[in-house]
Amino acid sequence: MTPEEYKYLYELEEHHWWFEGMRRITAALLDGRPPARPLRILDAGCGTGLMLSWLRRYGVGSRVYGVDISSDALRYCSLRGEKLLVQTSVAELPLPANTFDLVVSFDVLDSFPLSEAARPFAELVRVLKPGGLLLVRVPAFQFLYSEHDAAVFTVHRYRLAELARCVTGQGLKAEMLTYANTILFPAAALWRWSRRSRREGAQSDVRPLPRTVRWLNPLLARLLFLEAGWLRHVRRRLPVGLSAIALARKPEGNP
Repeated sequence: MTPEEYKYLYELEEHHWWFEGMRRITAALLDGRPPARPLRILDAGCGTGLMLSWLRRYGVGSRVYGVDISSDALRYCSLRGEKLLVQTSVAELPLPANTFDLVVSFDVLDSFPLSEAARPFAELVRVLKPGGLLLVRVPAFQFLYSEHDAAVFTVHRYRLAELARCVTGQGLKAEMLTYANTILFPAAALWRWSRRSRREGAQSDVRPLPRTVRWLNPLLARLLFLEAGWLRHVRRRLPVGLSAIALARKPEGNP
């Protein structure tokens, strides 16, 4: 992403409805699954770093590491007080194998062509301990490729079946495969389709809501909270959405 996009991400990810909702959905999928002890956690493609502190909820004393290819991103992580940071590509992690109990990657692996996706997925699995969990979220449906994707350097938007093959192809056992941002999908899809140009100077949708409609922020967040409730209590996948999510476990004894 451009320095401007990182600036907006840093300023908005704590209170913007989409980020709040996606954190709630992440919690619905992860709560109760990692072991209740100090963990080693990796956020692969940590962006400006808010999730690093959020992930410490999974075990008092847990050590949460962040890697990102962007020095701009890591600078913002440092402003948040984070220190366990490495500048690198998720496809070339300078980290030992079998190190982490939980590895997460949010809207990062879409920056690789599908034909090259096996490499970063293999790296995430390599550093995951046997029995550990991998949670990956990517944007969904290539036909929704828009100005937003051009701005954040998305290359491929995934169908859930494609994401499932990337995960199971590395020997992981899928525990949940689902779409998210389902309720707003029709309106959001129409918006993205109307902005499908890949023009230079493209801007992402990570922007403050216009002042006249900022009252919508908590209402939009609650729609994603409803989806989180569905995933937490009903535990059945959502059929369509703007994001595709896979939660998978590395089998015990798998080095």
